[in-house]
Amino acid sequence: MHACFLLSFLFAIVPTIISSPIEPRTCPSTNIITDGGFESGVTPAASAPNPWQVVRFIGATTYSLTQPGSTNGGGKYAFTASLYPGPYSGGLSSETLVQTMKTCAGKNYSVTADFRFNEAQNNACSISVQYPFQNTIGSVTTGSGTPGITPGLWYQTGGTFQAVSNADKLSFVFRCDGSGVHNLISLDNVKVAPYAGNAF
Repeated sequence: MHACFLLSFLFAIVPTIISSPIEPRTCPSTNIITDGGFESGVTPAASAPNPWQVVRFIGATTYSLTQPGSTNGGGKYAFTASLYPGPYSGGLSSETLVQTMKTCAGKNYSVTADFRFNEAQNNACSISVQYPFQNTIGSVTTGSGTPGITPGLWYQTGGTFQAVSNADKLSFVFRCDGSGVHNLISLDNVKVAPYAGNAF
């Protein structure tokens, strides 16, 4: 009798563990960039909560939202980097616009963006789009004096990549290199979407 009572008591105090199924991560089938057209009208900041951050300043560089946006279906605003070398930057001016994306590791993506140079500057300025590439960084760079690029007109750049994490970063590096070289480089219509082809 006592043994049965003790056994019943032990069963009564053992906690019941209820397991819930783990929901699989949902991978969006459309554009995963937030405010890629800068139509919120909110100027990117140096830190969150803005989805875009501007970092790694070199020289006397600034940035702003300018009007109008890209002629390739852009809206009211575009992001514009204003690049000027500083007195101690050795002729170099640069800044980087970055957003942490909600990617799905192992999934392929395409990135497209519109850009515009204000001046050719003998190809001394450039815009680079940077994205994950295996355990390093892939990039596509376009110079301000690239044949076929006319200052003041909008063009498109982009690439493809395979996500390496669920929070990969997309960066745009605006750069000029040369004593007295300056430029205004604009960006608009940034989009990253799943890509069915080979990302490499």
